[in-house]
Amino acid sequence: MRYEITETHRNMSKAKRKALEQFFREVKGIPADIDCSCQIDFCTDYERQFAVKWFEVLSWDEGKIVGYLRCMRDPESVTRWYVGDVHVRKAYWQQGIATQMYAELFAVLQDYDSTEKVVVAIHKDNVKSIGLHTKLGFRDTKEPCVFADFYAAPDETCYEKLLFSVMAPPRDVEVGVKYILPVWTEWKKECGAWSCEEEAKSSLIEVLKKAQDGAVRFEVIWNGMNLCGFRFNDGTEHVYNRLKA
Repeated sequence: MRYEITETHRNMSKAKRKALEQFFREVKGIPADIDCSCQIDFCTDYERQFAVKWFEVLSWDEGKIVGYLRCMRDPESVTRWYVGDVHVRKAYWQQGIATQMYAELFAVLQDYDSTEKVVVAIHKDNVKSIGLHTKLGFRDTKEPCVFADFYAAPDETCYEKLLFSVMAPPRDVEVGVKYILPVWTEWKKECGAWSCEEEAKSSLIEVLKKAQDGAVRFEVIWNGMNLCGFRFNDGTEHVYNRLKA
């Protein structure tokens, strides 16, 4: 199985266009006498209309497309991406293809520093889709999925997944304290180790200095441009993320 990230349809080969056409005809049940070029050109047309960034993830097997996922950035928010289509040929169900396409997508979106969440509209009766997205960490917001000029069906709700990146802390301890102290203080209070702000700050400085010396492993957790937590190991693994239950 081969996975391909597509972000432009410019100069698409005839062979690839034919493969996409065959794929959409099968998974969407489009008759042979109906033109399905709009299915292929959708992303390009949407880019022209809204100047929106988009990606497609294609899964290939022996020269044919067997899986497809489409994702577009919200034209009104650089922090939010919308998945509009996820399809796998029926003969390839239960092989982890949709899960792997999402993994490929998440890896690409992590390159966009402002990315905070991915959303998808799911009908309440679509048990298969609900199961997939719940397994992948999406949660039902119970709200309609609003995205550009798309209109959600009455029984569709927005499922969303927050994306996190883990990085080393700033090498400058003072800079690290400035960014990390708010979540460090929250953690101290939550675990019952709080006494005063000055003591919390001192303990953070001590940990960051040890991290610089390699005595402990310390990393910060980001959601988009928001520092939301940390994890460190001083013999015991500690993880705190204010955005996760």
